[in-house]
Amino acid sequence: MTTVNYADAYQQAIQQAFYDGHLFSSDLWNSPSNSIIKFDGAKHIKVPRLTIEQGRQDRTRRTITAIQANYSNDWDSYELTNERYWSTLVDPSDVDESNMVISIANITKQFNLDEKMPEMDRQMFSKLYQEKEAAADGGIHTDTLSEANILEVFDSMMADFDEARISGAGRILYVTPQVNSMLKRADALNRQINLNDAGNLKRSVYSLDDVTINVVPSDLMQTAYDFTVGSKIKDDAKQIEMFLIFNGVQIAPQKYSFVGFDAPSAANSGNYLYYEQSYDDVLLLKTKTKGIEFVTAEKSPKA
Repeated sequence: MTTVNYADAYQQAIQQAFYDGHLFSSDLWNSPSNSIIKFDGAKHIKVPRLTIEQGRQDRTRRTITAIQANYSNDWDSYELTNERYWSTLVDPSDVDESNMVISIANITKQFNLDEKMPEMDRQMFSKLYQEKEAAADGGIHTDTLSEANILEVFDSMMADFDEARISGAGRILYVTPQVNSMLKRADALNRQINLNDAGNLKRSVYSLDDVTINVVPSDLMQTAYDFTVGSKIKDDAKQIEMFLIFNGVQIAPQKYSFVGFDAPSAANSGNYLYYEQSYDDVLLLKTKTKGIEFVTAEKSPKA
């Protein structure tokens, strides 16, 4: 039996069936900027970059100006560095041979929920941090967060976004459960101060209502992981306590290059052989690295 490549159908089935509600980084994998990606082979992509060369100039009457192109349309090239595979033997009795694609999705559902989704979350958050660190343009904070200062740290990040002319709509704040509780307590206290002592306000710049807040388990939001097999915690990684991002400063290309079954054979001990391979990556656009900021801390012994 010839192996059939179900990559495109499988990718569509996975995105529809499993990502919603199970992937904490789903919004970021589905970046609005993914629409500008052009695949140039299996693991190479190109992203267009439009640059205006000059701004407006003073006009002199009765003068013919030199007419020339005042923009350049270039391409930034990226190579997807994350090439992964997974395989398993499948008992024929577990396969509904009338619909292979659905069968593949059923067989791999638990794998996606228990292994692939947490790995994708960890990849997204850690790679965003590493890309920001490599950009070396500031925006990585190491403040020790407390109820007394957390709103000021949030204000500082929001102000930095404003200075970088980043739209107020589309900002997402990712936080650990502990930081989310801290934010709620600090915000409640601040609102109470506003009500009881309006003349003694210490902050009044930004509201948490100005952003979408997503809460992520702390084990999924660290600066580095061991991805040799699955994803494992690294003792020397730092905890990402919260980060603010304008969704779209990153691209997250994904491409299943092969998904298929081999029929039962003596070599497979009478089982189907399932195999999938894919390319993906998380990349900050070179012109938009100001649109993400982090707060990190040393991990507690329980992390």
